[in-house]
Amino acid sequence: MTRTLRLACWPAFGLVQFALLLWPSRQIVVYSIGIMLVTSVGTVLHAVAALRSTGHTRRLWSITSIALGCWAYAEISVGVPAVLTGVAPPRGLVADLLNLAAFGFAVAAMLSLPTAPRGPAARLRMIFDGLVAVSALIGVAWILVLAPMTRNLSTSAAVLKLSYPVLAAGVLAVGLVLLGGQQVRRVTATTAIIGSVVVLTAWLLLEVLSIVAGLDWLRPYVFGGYLVAATMMALAALAPVPQGEERVWRPATTMGNVLPYLPALGYFAVVVHQTVGGRKIDIQTVLAGLVMIGAVFVRQLVELRLNAALSRSLAVERGRYAHEAAHDSLTGLPNRARLTAELAGSPITALLLIDLDGFKAVNDTLGHAAGDALLCLVADRLRAAVAGRDALPARLGGDEFAVLLRSGGLESARTLARDILAALAGPGLPAAVGASIGIAPGTDRGRLLHEADLALYDAKNRGKGQFRVFDRELSARAERHRLMQAELAVAVERGEFEVVYQPIADLASGESHASEALVRWRHPLRGLVPPDDFLPAAQEAGLLAGIDHWVLVTAAAQVARWRRIDPGYAVSVNLSVAYLVSGRVVADVREVLRAHDLPGWALTCEVTETSLIADLDAAATTLRELRDLGVRVALDDFGVGYSSLTYLRKLPVDTVKVDRSFIRELTHDPQAGVLVQAVLGLARGLGLDCVAEGVEDESQVALLLAMGCVRGQGYLFAQPQPPERLVLHAPAASGAVVSGGR
Repeated sequence: MTRTLRLACWPAFGLVQFALLLWPSRQIVVYSIGIMLVTSVGTVLHAVAALRSTGHTRRLWSITSIALGCWAYAEISVGVPAVLTGVAPPRGLVADLLNLAAFGFAVAAMLSLPTAPRGPAARLRMIFDGLVAVSALIGVAWILVLAPMTRNLSTSAAVLKLSYPVLAAGVLAVGLVLLGGQQVRRVTATTAIIGSVVVLTAWLLLEVLSIVAGLDWLRPYVFGGYLVAATMMALAALAPVPQGEERVWRPATTMGNVLPYLPALGYFAVVVHQTVGGRKIDIQTVLAGLVMIGAVFVRQLVELRLNAALSRSLAVERGRYAHEAAHDSLTGLPNRARLTAELAGSPITALLLIDLDGFKAVNDTLGHAAGDALLCLVADRLRAAVAGRDALPARLGGDEFAVLLRSGGLESARTLARDILAALAGPGLPAAVGASIGIAPGTDRGRLLHEADLALYDAKNRGKGQFRVFDRELSARAERHRLMQAELAVAVERGEFEVVYQPIADLASGESHASEALVRWRHPLRGLVPPDDFLPAAQEAGLLAGIDHWVLVTAAAQVARWRRIDPGYAVSVNLSVAYLVSGRVVADVREVLRAHDLPGWALTCEVTETSLIADLDAAATTLRELRDLGVRVALDDFGVGYSSLTYLRKLPVDTVKVDRSFIRELTHDPQAGVLVQAVLGLARGLGLDCVAEGVEDESQVALLLAMGCVRGQGYLFAQPQPPERLVLHAPAASGAVVSGGR
C-alpha cells in the first residue's frame, strides 16, 4: 500500500499541480476533471471494499463510500458545466448540502477508526493534546480569517459564516491528534483516512484565507490540496485496516508526539508576525493563547505522571528480571549464576554439592511432570534443612543442587549434610530416590565447585546415600583418574588393549561352544589394569564406545577363525550405554558380519540394565534392528535391577544371564535358590535361554541342573583367557579337543 500511494499520489499530484500553474485560464477545467475522476473512482473502490468486508470494517467502508459519493455528486453537479463552458457555475443548495454531508461522513469515519487509549492518564493526555491543537488553530484562524470576516459582516451573518472555519479548525485539530497516535510511517486505512481529513480541513482554511485576504495566487494550490485529500481518501480502501491493539491511540514516535504541537508553533509564529508588523493583539487571540498554554501545562503534568508510572513499572520489571536471572524457574531456588556470584564475594565455610540418586528412573517411568514435582519437593526440604543457618541453597540444573555455607566450621558442614540426607530420606519421596553429597571446605574459592564435584563422585562410588568431604587423597586420585583418561585415549592406537574370552559351558558335559569377549588393558608400566578401574574412566572420557567397537571387530575376527574348527561356535560382546546410543551399533555389527562372512547367530550382544535405563525405547529399537540381522541379544546381570521384568516385556531378548550374586548364595541361602528357580521358570515360560554367571563349584552345578538350567559361566570351567589358550570342543562327530590358537 505504501508503494501504491507513493506511485499514485505524489506523481499525480505533481502533474496536476503543474497543469494548474501552467494554464491559469484552464484551472477550473483541470481541477473539475481531476476531482470528479478521483471521487467517482474512490466511491466505487470503497463500495467494493464494503461488500467484501464484515463487521466494523464493512461499516467503515460504507461510511467512506457514502462520503465520497456525496462529494462526487457535488463536484459532478458543478464540474460538468465547468468542463463544457470553462466557467464554474455557482453551487446550489443541494451541492452545498452534499459537500457538508461528505465532510461529516469523512469525519465520522476518521473518528471510528482509533480506539481510546488504555488508562485514565493516557486519555487525559489525548484530551489535552487536542485542546492544545484546537486552541492554537482557532487562535491562528482568528487572526488570519475570523477577525477580518467579523469586521465586514453583520452579527447574524458573522455567526453563520464563522461557524464553517471554526468547525474546520476543530476538525483539523482532532485529526492532528488522532494522526499523532498512529504509526505514521506505516500506511494503513487509519492513517490514509485521517490524513485525508487533515489535508482537506487545512486546505478549507487556506481557501477561506485566500478569499478573505484576497490572495488569488493561492487558488491553484487550494485546488491541488483538495485533489490530494480526495486521492488519499480514495486509495484508503486499498490499505489494511488495523485491528485490535493496532487501533489503540498510542503516540509511539517523535513525530507522533510533536504533531499535535505544530499548530502551537503556528500560533506563536503568527502572533510574532502580527506584533512585529505593529498590529494589535486582541483579547480573543490572548484567550486562545492562554487556553493553549494552560493545556500544555496540564499536559506536561499528565506526562510527568505517566513517566513516573512508567518508571515504577520499569523498576518492578527490572526487579522481576533480576530475580528470574538469579533464580531457578521451577523450584524458585537461587540458580548457578547466583551461586557463582556468591562464591566470588561471600564468606565461605564450605560448599555442598547434592545429586539425587534414582531421579532419572522416576523421570523416565512416571514422566516429566512427576520429576518436576519431585524436584520442587526436594527444594522445599532443602530450604527447611538450611533454615536458621547462614546458608544459601541453590539448584544448579537437572537433579543437582548445592548449599553454600557461609559460617561455622567443617563440622557444621557435616552436620548440615546429615540433616539434608535425613530430610531427603523422610516420608513423601519415592523409596528409590536418595541423595549423595560432596563437601568442599572453603579454602580455595577458585576450586570449590571442582573439589565438591570430586567429593560427590567419590560419595556415589561408595554406594550413594552418603556424603564425602574433599581431601588431598581425593585430589591425588582425581589426578590419577585424569592421567588414566589421557592414557586411555591413545591405548587403542598403541595396541595396549587385549581381548580375553571366558567360555560359556554346558553344565552337564562341561563342553563349550561359545564364550564371552572381555576387554583388558595391559599398561606398559602398571601391567594388567582391572576393568573396574579403567572402564568408568573411559566412560567419563567418552572413550567407551570406541573401545566397544574395537572389541566387536576383534571378537568377530577371532570367532571367524574358531568356526573353522567348530562351525557352531559363537561369541558374546558387551555393549555399553555409550555405544548403544551412539547410533553406530547396527551398522558396525552389519559390517563385521559381512567382513568375516558370519551368520548373525554367531554373535550375541549383551546389554545391562544400566545401559538400557538411559533411553529404553531407543535401546529397544536398536536391539530389534540387531535381531533383524540374526544377532542374538542377552540381558546381562539379570535380577539386580528393580525393573528387570519391564525389560523382559519390552525388549527383544533371547537370553537372560542370572547375576552372579544369586549364584554365589545358592548353596547356603534358601531364598537365593527360590529366586533363581523363579528366574529360570520365568525364562522358560517366555521361551528364553538362561545362563548362570559366576559358577565356581560342583554343588552349584548340581543345584542349577536340578532347577533346569543347562548353561553356565564361571571359574569352575575357565577363567577369562587369551584366545590361544582357550580349549575348543570340535563337533560331536570328530570328538576332537583342540587349542583355540590353532
